[in-house]
Amino acid sequence: MRSILIFISVLILAGCDQTQPVSFSPKGKLFIIGGGDRTPLLMNELKRVAQLTAGSTIAVLPMAGEEPDSSFFYFQKDIPVSWKVKCLNLNFSDTLADIALLKAQLQKAQTVFICGGDQKRFMDVVEQYGLSSIIKDIYFKGATIAGTSAGAAVMSEKMITGDQTSDTAYSATYSTIQPDNGIYANGLGFITKGIVDQHFIVRSRYNRLFSAQLDFPQLWAMGIDESTAAVFHNDSVEVVGHSYVVYFSPIEQASKDTMPHLTSTTTFYRPGEKFRLAP
Repeated sequence: MRSILIFISVLILAGCDQTQPVSFSPKGKLFIIGGGDRTPLLMNELKRVAQLTAGSTIAVLPMAGEEPDSSFFYFQKDIPVSWKVKCLNLNFSDTLADIALLKAQLQKAQTVFICGGDQKRFMDVVEQYGLSSIIKDIYFKGATIAGTSAGAAVMSEKMITGDQTSDTAYSATYSTIQPDNGIYANGLGFITKGIVDQHFIVRSRYNRLFSAQLDFPQLWAMGIDESTAAVFHNDSVEVVGHSYVVYFSPIEQASKDTMPHLTSTTTFYRPGEKFRLAP
C-alpha cells in the first residue's frame, strides 16, 4: 500500500509544472508621496530610487487630475533639465488619445508617476481601459511606480475614497472615529496587507485612518505626510523627504478584566529611517 501511495505522489508531482513558482515577489519599488510640494530633495530621492539616468523615460499618468494636461505640465516642471530625462504624458482620459499607442508606451515603462487629484476618477479610467494588469506587470518586472496624493491612495487594494456614509459633504478628514462610515473602493492593489492615507499630518487625517482600521482591523495602516515619501521594496520601507510617516500595526483584540479593548502600536518614522511591515 505504501508503494502505491508513493507512486501516486510521484505522478501528481510529475504533472505539476515545476518551472512556475506558486508566488514571487515584485522586483520593482513603490515611491509613495503624501502630497504637497515636490521639493528638489524629494525629486532627487525619486531619481535615486528609480535609478534615472540621462535618456531615461518617466511615464506620467495624470488622469486623477481635473485638468490632466496641467497635472502633467507641473510634474514636468519639477524635473530638472540637467537630468536629461523624458516625460511622457499618457493621458488615457483624452478622448482623442491613441489608446493602443499609450498602452504600448506604458508596457515599456521603467518608471511610472501617478499624479494627484481624485483617486476615484483615476481608477475609473484604469478600469475602463484595463490598465491595472499592465501596471502590475511592469512593477513585478522591476519598474518603479510613484504617486502623490490621489496617486498614493491608489496604491493599496483597499482604497480610501474620502467619502463618508454619515455626511455627503466632502471633508479633509472625519469629525469622528467610527466604523462603517468610510467609503472604500478598489485601488491598484500593490499593497494588500495595509491601507495608506496621504496629507496625513498637515490635514490631521487621524480620524479617517483610525476609522479605516476599525473597518479593516487585520490591515496595518500608514499615514504619509506632505513632501514625504514611503519607499516600498517588498516588506521593507524607507522614509525620504521632509516629514514623518506614521505606522499603525494591525489591530489586536485583547481583554482587560471583563472589558474587551482594541490595541494597535503607533510608530513615527523620520526621513532616513527604515522599517519592516507586519507580515
